Amino acid sequence: MPNNRLLFAITGASGMPLAYALLRSFRKIPDLDIHLIISHNAKEVLNNEVKIPNLQALAQQSYKPDEWTAPPASGSWQAYGMIICPCSMASLAAIATGVGSNLIHRAADVTLKERRPLIII
Repeated sequence: MPNNRLLFAITGASGMPLAYALLRSFRKIPDLDIHLIISHNAKEVLNNEVKIPNLQALAQQSYKPDEWTAPPASGSWQAYGMIICPCSMASLAAIATGVGSNLIHRAADVTLKERRPLIII
């Protein structure tokens, strides 16, 4: 399993500065390959409520939340784990019940199914 690959997701909840700080910190780790998904609601929050530089520039790869065929949607795509920061209550409920409606939910389901670490903030 690629121990240098980390999936990071951002949903539309309070805590965007924390997501930014975490991504900046992760960029300092040599050879860490960050893959990023930003939900539509998170983009709205970022555009209207907080002024944070382009988060996608802090990742090696980014995916759209409606990109159901993206690699993180499959258990064969291996990563060390996944972090969702911040995680909205709607996303938390979707993950907890297995009723996902976007790539973030699906990737979290896959992460749990594959028994990889999932950190929800």
